[in-house]
Amino acid sequence: MFALKLLQILLLAFFQQAQNPKPAQPQAPAAPSSFRISGRVIDAITGQPLVRASVSINVSASAGARVPLDSGRTELTDPEGRFAFADVLPGKYSLTAHHRGYFPQMYQQHENFTTAIAVGPGLESENLTFGLRPSASISGEVRDESDDPVRRAMVMLFRENLVGGRRRTSSFGQRPTDDQGQYHFGHLSPGTYFVSVSARPWYAQHNTRHRMSQDNQNVQEADSSSFSQQDQALDVVYPVMFFPDSNDIAGAAPLALHAGEMAIADFRLRPIPALHFLVRAPAADPNQGVNIQVTQSVAEGREIHVPVSFHQVAPGLMEVGGVPPGRVSLAVMTPNGNATMRRTQSLQVSNDAEIDATQSAPSVVVSGILKLDDASPVPQPARVLLRNLTTGQGFTADVSATGEFSFKNNPSEMGSYELVIIEPQALFIRSLSSTGIKTTGRSFQIVGAQDVSVTINASKGTGHITGTALKKDKPVSGVMIVLAPLDLRSNPGLFRRDQSDSDGTFSLNAVVPGRYTLMAIEDGWDLEWDDPDVLKKYLAGGESVEIAPHQQSDTKVNVQ
Repeated sequence: MFALKLLQILLLAFFQQAQNPKPAQPQAPAAPSSFRISGRVIDAITGQPLVRASVSINVSASAGARVPLDSGRTELTDPEGRFAFADVLPGKYSLTAHHRGYFPQMYQQHENFTTAIAVGPGLESENLTFGLRPSASISGEVRDESDDPVRRAMVMLFRENLVGGRRRTSSFGQRPTDDQGQYHFGHLSPGTYFVSVSARPWYAQHNTRHRMSQDNQNVQEADSSSFSQQDQALDVVYPVMFFPDSNDIAGAAPLALHAGEMAIADFRLRPIPALHFLVRAPAADPNQGVNIQVTQSVAEGREIHVPVSFHQVAPGLMEVGGVPPGRVSLAVMTPNGNATMRRTQSLQVSNDAEIDATQSAPSVVVSGILKLDDASPVPQPARVLLRNLTTGQGFTADVSATGEFSFKNNPSEMGSYELVIIEPQALFIRSLSSTGIKTTGRSFQIVGAQDVSVTINASKGTGHITGTALKKDKPVSGVMIVLAPLDLRSNPGLFRRDQSDSDGTFSLNAVVPGRYTLMAIEDGWDLEWDDPDVLKKYLAGGESVEIAPHQQSDTKVNVQ
């Protein structure tokens, strides 16, 4: 009886609890698994929204100089220039925008760097302002002394910008003129440009001015009376001309292009008498002859071929015609058995000249061996670049697995040179050494006629530095990050740079082991960071970093 009573009490309590359940405890909302990237695309000059601009997001590469990957998503902006990407997974994304009349740009782009958008809990990835700068252009026409269009003249464009941390004027492209003598360079970013033109009079003829005497004893210059007035009028060249009317870049007018600006640079070419060289060359195999090439230096790193004529006046004596005035390089190639001896001379010429190539120093062959500091074999494929620091001209050579390389197919003359490892990209020069020449960092001097052997001491860039740029303890985006070696002058190949992302973070890959100073410089993109005198004022505000092989380091650095 008691047991039955107890059972009834328990059942009653159960049903009462079922009818009056306890209130549920509140639960924290689940963190979102996806996010949005949104903003507006505007004209960076006028602030007007850009309709139907194409905006792409791509998973950001991990390297410092970020190049967007191929895969991604694209949206078109609405009438107010707005775009939005929904259901974006946490991570970092690069943004690229295109619009007619504007050159393609990455978000907050400086050089090849961009600010990647960090997406995730607590990170701001919306309400971005993406300003596009309209593209600029340079157009013009080339006419001759008769005001006729010059067809297929070669128009060369140069730009003043930062190259490797130094302000230089370098070649930026070339265009031939059309049948109307016109040319056009479009899709240009704002900057300072120079324009020059090289052409040849279509009617030019360069007749021989020297001949052997009748007794074959000496060379005589032909009597000017034997040349008709017409012959002299045809023996002409067009000198290289920089806009508006200069024969060298020092006297050229800079074209300072602003966003969206269209500049006009017209040329009027005027012929001048061609120069002639009488060149004494080393004795050659009469069945093979001597070959002569002439190039003209137009600007740093830019040489053009000069279409000269040359004739043998006597064995070992050549006349070269059709030479323009200015800085030219004369190369004399003389057969020597199964090989060819190349002798070069750099000349500043304004008149006819006699040149004794038999006394000029023969070209020097640079060769050597590449050694890794861990004594491992050289990864394949591997290539090195030899660059003339005066002319900017460079040649490449393959490096074997044992480290051997040679520039025998591209001999060099006396001057200053540097060596650069082209591939593999994670291999970098620490220093050069040689018993016969002076070396500094990755540079060296050729001062004599002896072939040069160089040992490249290289390291693998296995270090990795990540960090955050802070200003008043808050992350800052768009800041230039510079990792500088202690010896600022010896080796620019050891520098590393990046641009801080939207959350202030940055990443520096392929760091060669060693000691460095890490700096975050606001508005530093116009600094000549490779100049020690410019960079030294930022060193005290930087962070000292030492990287061992394969080390990964994370640090914070204050923005200056």
